[in-house]
Amino acid sequence: MNIKEARAQFIPAVEEILDDCRLSDDLVDKDRFQIMMATIWGNAVLDPPRSGIEEADLPVLHDFFNEELNRVLGGGTTLTDVFEFLVSKSGRDAMTRVSVTQRHKEFIIYFARLILMRDIKLEG
Repeated sequence: MNIKEARAQFIPAVEEILDDCRLSDDLVDKDRFQIMMATIWGNAVLDPPRSGIEEADLPVLHDFFNEELNRVLGGGTTLTDVFEFLVSKSGRDAMTRVSVTQRHKEFIIYFARLILMRDIKLEG
């Protein structure tokens, strides 16, 4: 898979996520968007075939997600930045605000540990 194929395959999913995160035509709940993007990345890593890709396609999907994160959030935002945010106080507060379940939080923290390569304690 190349980046063009990744865009064609996954842009509908990203657009659906964006629609889900829209507060108005011009306003997106950026916290919710980050939670959802982190979640679909984690699911893709855990079971690539279920996401319609092969394990070898993960780097391309990673690049595509980074493009989309930057498009929506700006500032060169990457998946690593998203996980840094989600383990911060603001990110944890955002997960509470959007009613992320405890199991979902644990899933996100698990991937944050892998991506950020440090121990992260789950609080609350």
